Amino acid sequence: MKNFKFNKIALAAIAAASIAGSLSTASACSRLIMDGGDTHGVTVARSFDWGGSELQSIAKALPVGTQITTFDVPEYQSPASWTVKHHTVDYVEVETFHSTSGEAINDKGLSASMLYQNPSVEFVNSATDTGAPAVHMSNIVQFLVTQFATVEEAVTAFEAGEFQAAWITGIGGHQHGFHFSVQDKSGDIALFQLNEGGKMVVHRGDINSDLRVMANAPLRQDMLEYAEKFDLDDATTLPGSISSPDRYIRGLHATANISLDGDADWVDVRGKMKGIFDFGNKVPQDLIDPTNQESYATWETYVYNLETGNTTYYNEGNGSQININFAETVDFTQPMCADIYQQARADQKITWSTCS
Repeated sequence: MKNFKFNKIALAAIAAASIAGSLSTASACSRLIMDGGDTHGVTVARSFDWGGSELQSIAKALPVGTQITTFDVPEYQSPASWTVKHHTVDYVEVETFHSTSGEAINDKGLSASMLYQNPSVEFVNSATDTGAPAVHMSNIVQFLVTQFATVEEAVTAFEAGEFQAAWITGIGGHQHGFHFSVQDKSGDIALFQLNEGGKMVVHRGDINSDLRVMANAPLRQDMLEYAEKFDLDDATTLPGSISSPDRYIRGLHATANISLDGDADWVDVRGKMKGIFDFGNKVPQDLIDPTNQESYATWETYVYNLETGNTTYYNEGNGSQININFAETVDFTQPMCADIYQQARADQKITWSTCS
């Protein structure tokens, strides 16, 4: 099993080199949310995409009572620290984004997703320290899911100044644009984006709104303007490139014209959800994005539902997969980790051990 302990100085140096070299390939990743019916509830599919390097994730189970301190945020006066309130399974990329949480799910039926949002980069220098506890971007997904039970709770806490995202610090010594969403089992969704003037804008919606689809660029208001060019009921007009706006349109089309069978077994619902995602949002290796002349690929996909938290991890690079049974983690008394990248590749059976 991989050793998950990193020297902070080495981590920062490696991250700076690898991420800085990949800035032009930062138009990747997608997230779709659909109604899985009364049995399975809100169903989510999301990918981890990137150019030039295969991504490798671990699963990290965080029991209630676990003490967490955010990664270093030297530009902020109040680094956040917190106690896990809701049992969480966190999916952490350790190869390129160096221990950044991209997706997490808790036992109350709340999950969070973080994707790249390159247009926000130009607004980072306008962001200011509000004085609220500052959460490193690598920890924001983990923080939201371990602290809140519903979207409403998370948004209310943000608007009350109980936390802020440490945009100025960035990741690996470089500032980046990201955006993140929270979604709960009621179907409520909130999308957090950094806009002009360093202002955080929180977009509210639900599973029936456009927020059910999340890509990378442009910002939501510009994405909606682009979407007006298309008839989502007319498949003959769908754009075909791997660009973020085009993936967004195909995701909207698919989720508007396909429904999940709430009476089906989870494996069948999961399979249909994966097919919906693959149709519009999966990125094959080597294709070129016409908006930036770069190539990036879908390396990992996650499909899960918010009723049980059960998740299937797909490694798109080698075609392997592994199932994560959320209920099997709830009795853990200390943080436990599973190298799902290596275990999927080896025998497709998950094994948990103490995080080192």
